[in-house]
Amino acid sequence: MQISERTNMRNTLKEFQGSEEERLQAPAVSVSGVGTSFFHFKEKSFKLQDISFTLERGYILGLIGRNGSGKSTLLRILLQSIPRKRGSISIAGYDAATNATAAKRAVGYVGEDLEFFTNETLLENGRIMGGFFPVFHEKLYLEYLERFELSAQRKADRLSKGEATRAALAFALSHEPELLLLDEPTGGLDPLFRQEFLTVLQESLLEEKMGIIFSTHITEDLDKIADYVMMLEKGRMLFYKSKEELWEELKREQGEELSLQKMMYRISKEATR
Repeated sequence: MQISERTNMRNTLKEFQGSEEERLQAPAVSVSGVGTSFFHFKEKSFKLQDISFTLERGYILGLIGRNGSGKSTLLRILLQSIPRKRGSISIAGYDAATNATAAKRAVGYVGEDLEFFTNETLLENGRIMGGFFPVFHEKLYLEYLERFELSAQRKADRLSKGEATRAALAFALSHEPELLLLDEPTGGLDPLFRQEFLTVLQESLLEEKMGIIFSTHITEDLDKIADYVMMLEKGRMLFYKSKEELWEELKREQGEELSLQKMMYRISKEATR
């Protein structure tokens, strides 16, 4: 993308916002009454119903729930890759209905829906995809690739699943997202890099410019880094609480400290009675 095109993109985004200082104080994401419904080949139909929450910048929300609970559906609605049928969404101060382009460009994503240009190198992939965002720091992207032990000249079609996740994170953090969505990102990573992945996420929040929604079945990761936890069950939000508040409630009710994995199992079992 030419410099003039990127400048025009920035100017287009600015037309929709008031004070930039005020916008930067807005939450990473605010969701109110969001829902959708669609045909699902296993369940015949699926409904995501009345999801409402706010995540401030500088925090990590762990999204948990069984397969089919609606986690990926919620993330795809935030990505605008599937439509919502009700409710409102604001991302980094941009209304997703009236300023969809700016809202979408404020989001970074790491998950199975991200596809690289397989015949291109990681460097060229970064340059191509970076052209779709108002800001892309190529130097930072290359630094992350080096940190993640990936050659910038590596062809994307030669990446393993874990390597593709590393490259996706390197790219996502290089275009200054204000909301980072992670959909089962650590499943294909070896234990050593899983810890590095979590460390990078925590480092990226130090300036409190971004919020992170981390959907995963590996709940030990959330035990380590999540500030808040949301649980979905059959398209409904069972709770959205700080991890400390949730721990205290469970300790009082169960008389023991529970891991997220055990807690998720117990609550899912009770919800299906």
